[in-house]
Amino acid sequence: MSPASEQGSMLDADTLVAEAKAATGLDDFGADRSFETGFRRLVAAVEAMSPPPQLRETARGKITGLLATRLRYVQDEKEHPEIVTQDVGAPLVVCGLPRTGTTITYDLLCLDPSARAPREWEWYVPWPAPEEATFESDPRIAQVQSNYENWLSHAPQLADIQRMDCTQPGECNHGMMLHFASTNFPAELGVPEFARWLRETVPEGQYRTHKRMLQQFQWKGPKGRWTLKSPQHLFDLPGLLETYPGAMLVWTHRDPVKTFSSLASMISGFLAAVGAPQDAAAIGRSVFDTWSAGMARATEARASRPDIEARILDLAHTEIVDDPMAAIKRIYARFDLPFGEVHRARITRFLADNPAAGRLGKHQHTAEQFGIDPDEVRSRLAGYYARYGHLLAKA
Repeated sequence: MSPASEQGSMLDADTLVAEAKAATGLDDFGADRSFETGFRRLVAAVEAMSPPPQLRETARGKITGLLATRLRYVQDEKEHPEIVTQDVGAPLVVCGLPRTGTTITYDLLCLDPSARAPREWEWYVPWPAPEEATFESDPRIAQVQSNYENWLSHAPQLADIQRMDCTQPGECNHGMMLHFASTNFPAELGVPEFARWLRETVPEGQYRTHKRMLQQFQWKGPKGRWTLKSPQHLFDLPGLLETYPGAMLVWTHRDPVKTFSSLASMISGFLAAVGAPQDAAAIGRSVFDTWSAGMARATEARASRPDIEARILDLAHTEIVDDPMAAIKRIYARFDLPFGEVHRARITRFLADNPAAGRLGKHQHTAEQFGIDPDEVRSRLAGYYARYGHLLAKA
């Protein structure tokens, strides 16, 4: 077998497009081609790593699948133009850094009977449109959960870091993969060149794709007030609010030094699961550079845009940990949302039975392990610490 055969054919953007068209029998990507910038950047970034065969084939399957979904979305619009005329309302959005209490906050908000959160399996396999009658038994649940089990078989430490259940509310950064503008790609594939592009650029059109996905999900699926979560929203708060002017944002806060090392550890686990090269210092530097850029960009957006500042509630990690019920009630009061007895009862049950409690203390990591210098973090994010330092104190 030749070296080229052993490594698998190199990824080529035009070839991947042709493969997606052949797989679907469709050839129209629609009028909005803004996704192509990130798509071509991603393909180039994969090849820039000289990836091992497993990683290259993982990337090939992921990229062609996303291209095929875009083709199918356009076909759905042609056959059902009412999809893109739907109002998606004013979403409630959790947008703090990873590992700052965003998951517990999100889970508790999603217990509201009036809330509608995209499930992880919806974000990962967003076509065909989910249907309300089969929402809890959709075959994509088994498909995505199988992927999770495969990850865990290669990196069992992931179970101690986060929940691995695709039926739970999912993060918008999963959906942003459809625009080839997601922080998931560096987390799952490595691709340092793509990570650099993301932190230096605001990808044009990403929230058009995001809204289009919500329209697809609610078309035949369950309805409700969209309740969303992703730290990636910090990179483009102006774009988020341009698309959703009435959005209600909850920014959770914890010392970035702790969150960066925790996130680096999680990414290390994902990269191990797909056979990507491991370099703890490089992972730590990518996390630090990427999320420092996001934090700085969001802090500046708030300082320069009173309309953005007016849409945000700040919530300390300690508030969520010390009294989750009070934290949720504070969110509802801030945005003048009704907090009902059914929601209260569901939160009480969730907190009593929450399996996430079993993970507490199991995820061990240090900043030094990933070459993250606490002094450098505090220097780079001096503006953030000056403005929000009072929210970072340990309980």
